Amino acid sequence: MPTTWVWRVAVIATILVVFGNAAGIAAGPNVVTVSWAAIAQSAGLLLIVIVGFRWCGLTWAEAGIGRTNLLRSSLIGAGIGLGLAAVVLLALEVGAQLGTPITYQPLRGVSMAAVLTHALVGLPLGTAIPEELAFRGLMLGLLMRKLTPLRATLVTSAFFVAWHLAVQVQTLAVTNFTSPWLIVPAMGLAFAGVFTGGVIFALLRLRTRNLAAAVGAHWFFDAGLITGLFFLTRS
Repeated sequence: MPTTWVWRVAVIATILVVFGNAAGIAAGPNVVTVSWAAIAQSAGLLLIVIVGFRWCGLTWAEAGIGRTNLLRSSLIGAGIGLGLAAVVLLALEVGAQLGTPITYQPLRGVSMAAVLTHALVGLPLGTAIPEELAFRGLMLGLLMRKLTPLRATLVTSAFFVAWHLAVQVQTLAVTNFTSPWLIVPAMGLAFAGVFTGGVIFALLRLRTRNLAAAVGAHWFFDAGLITGLFFLTRS
């Protein structure tokens, strides 16, 4: 007979994964244009987080929400996020120089103003904050009631990968990867990258004891990556 804790973890994780993939399919691969589906996804995720917090009796401290080291944590996260984005973009540029350029269709014909608006407004409000509240706040806090920080980090990161299944498939579908010899390793690398990102975000949240570090890293990684892809796509 599963305990109350196991039951709550299973229910919340299932709801997050099913909702995230269904909403991702509805929103589509267009990452810049704001759609009602994308807005509904963010609002729905926040609702799940609020209900989950109340159902589990999770405190703000357990979720890493507080004013202690807020600015310092945010800056640390932002710096690490930009650094990670730079590494990925460098790898893509090296691949392009070796004869495997990346073409990302949703950024074709998009203006610089639209990309910047998405990076500065859409990403923090629609992606970084809701997802970090859900995974490094609610899920990590709940898992750490019974698991060690390392195990909680790994489990949370696995859920984070499951949340991104539809998104990653759609993203690869609008690139120039058509050969199975490219798609299969690219998909493997994409999921490994999401898992690694989840681990890094969780470690930042645990190390700084503030969710702001994870939010900053998530936001600036995505913003740096999408801005860099914009320029790589145009070149």
